[in-house]
Amino acid sequence: MPTLGNGNTKGNTDGVERLDTTAGALTQCDSDPAADAVRHVWKAKDGTLVLLRAIEPGDFEIERDFVNALSRSTRYMRLMSGRQPSLDEIHRWTHIDRQREGAIVAVVSIDGREQQIGVARYAMEAGQHEVAECAIGISDAWHGQGLASQLLGSLIDLARRSGLKRLYGQTLAENTAMVRLARRWGFQVSFDGSSGPALDLSLDLTSRE
Repeated sequence: MPTLGNGNTKGNTDGVERLDTTAGALTQCDSDPAADAVRHVWKAKDGTLVLLRAIEPGDFEIERDFVNALSRSTRYMRLMSGRQPSLDEIHRWTHIDRQREGAIVAVVSIDGREQQIGVARYAMEAGQHEVAECAIGISDAWHGQGLASQLLGSLIDLARRSGLKRLYGQTLAENTAMVRLARRWGFQVSFDGSSGPALDLSLDLTSRE
């Protein structure tokens, strides 16, 4: 399933790259009507404003930059391998089928340009209409700031609004941060041995407890 993380994307002290923390700078892009209800600006612990919104086809470049900047260990936790995703995969992740998929990206504005720092997504398998697999990834620099919880909460909200009844995923047993986050949001965590070192995660979306 996911990896966690948070950090800090501050600009350089020479002023070449400046982080624009104004709400206006983070709300200029067009919203996705299907996910408009979960679009919001979140204030990080250090005061940085982060926009959480639906992913768009035009996000290919920021998704590519986000993925390429992930450390090998973070890719391992996210993909259960250290491989570098292909451009075809990144294209697929930004050009989603909204009838069966949902994806929320977290972005900050630097010199008027968006920089992606996290993503959470779900996808239904063929023939499924009420159950979807989910995953989350966070930039190394943003580990430990609370962004993962914000993304996962937004994804759960989107899944419920889209009529899903269950989310499921997997995470490596060594990814203790993800396990804690999943439990905090109500996921059941189990191990049946058939998935190797991975733990199974499942969330009943019909329950509000």
